[in-house]
Amino acid sequence: MKKILFISAAVTLLSSCGGEYPYGPMGGPGGGWGHMMGYGYGFGGMFMWIIFIVIFGVLIYFLMQAMKGRGRAGETPLEILKKRYAKGEITKEEFDKMRKDISG
Repeated sequence: MKKILFISAAVTLLSSCGGEYPYGPMGGPGGGWGHMMGYGYGFGGMFMWIIFIVIFGVLIYFLMQAMKGRGRAGETPLEILKKRYAKGEITKEEFDKMRKDISG
């Protein structure tokens, strides 16, 4: 997934730096973002794409972090108690008492 995203970003960035077409989508010289931002033909679009890619990457990063955090919500109290006992955080007596409290 990361390789595909990197390759598509690199191809997009390289294609925006071409400057082969002096007339942009608005019909005037260097139309589009380059014309509106006052940049030349090649590098203005490149900088705008870099900003776009960085923002897109940050959004994907936060989305992945949010998805990763949701996986732990499904643990039951007994599973958490078993993990604590396995790690040595609580003794056998504490485990048995807490298990009885959980089960009712």
